[in-house]
Amino acid sequence: MDEPTMEEKLSSLGMLNDERLDSRAITEPAVTVELPRADSLHILLRQALHAEDHALLLECLYTRDEKVIAKSIALLNPANVVKLLKCLLLMAESRGAVLVCALPWIRILLCQQASSIMSQESSIRILNSLYQLIVSRISTFGSALQLSSSLDHLFPRIADEADDGGADQPIIYENSDSEESEDSKVTDEGSEGLSDVTDAHDSGLSDEDGRH
Repeated sequence: MDEPTMEEKLSSLGMLNDERLDSRAITEPAVTVELPRADSLHILLRQALHAEDHALLLECLYTRDEKVIAKSIALLNPANVVKLLKCLLLMAESRGAVLVCALPWIRILLCQQASSIMSQESSIRILNSLYQLIVSRISTFGSALQLSSSLDHLFPRIADEADDGGADQPIIYENSDSEESEDSKVTDEGSEGLSDVTDAHDSGLSDEDGRH
């Protein structure tokens, strides 16, 4: 029986190695490396403050859950705390939905990071501006509340008057042709009556002349 040559032995050995590699590639699970994602609010908040990204900061401020807000603020360093306070002051000067979103963040930031804010000299000017803004808004609150009360008192009366004025009223339609026909009829009747009186008077005069 002929023995396999050296070339055949090497080729068979290579085939075995290839089969082992293929089987290992099949049996071993693929290792997937996930890239880190900024899916937590405090990471997004730090990125927005570091990059001064106004749009990303607004996206963070739309969060209304106070527990999430408190946790995110607690993880900020003192420098980012002052940056956030400054950004919130600028948003508080505006009105509308932005102000509504900024208010809970301002309250939680001041309550939770008061010591960190007061320890930095640069925050004194920001706090002074925030105080003046609050005072100016409070000064107009009384007149705004009085105006709101007056409007609440007037609107029901206006609505009641509108309902009364909107009731169905009878519509009277006058036909000018019928009025003219009635006027002509009255005129004809008056003419006929006058003619009868004239005829009677003439006949009376004729009788008197005949007697004479």
